[in-house]
Amino acid sequence: MAPTRWLLLICLAGAAGGVLQARAQPDSNGFISIDCGLRGKTSYLEDTTKIPYTPDAGFTDTGTNHNISAEYLTPSTGRSWHNLRSFATGPRNCYTLLSLTSGLKYLVRARFMYGNYDGLDRPPGGRKG
Repeated sequence: MAPTRWLLLICLAGAAGGVLQARAQPDSNGFISIDCGLRGKTSYLEDTTKIPYTPDAGFTDTGTNHNISAEYLTPSTGRSWHNLRSFATGPRNCYTLLSLTSGLKYLVRARFMYGNYDGLDRPPGGRKG
């Protein structure tokens, strides 16, 4: 059996009170939204949700960036879904969030999508999408 390819498209990390700081400033509600796979260092504001996203380059040094296949892009596809970071190899693939405070609770939410980024049409688990 071939190794499963786990793809991280977008991950959102948030914390109450603006305590979470990881080379990006929390918004007014204390959230940092990370666009996994976004190239460069420029943040942006998602048109439909008005959520500010920052590139993930400051949080990880593993994986490779890719764009999803054009067949998955529609006028309603948010910008945060256009790219992804693939962690197909390596013993450990982590995101580092700095300045967490011991004893506080943090919410980390992740969304995953294959998006046929590699043109192989073989999503993890055998399902399309």
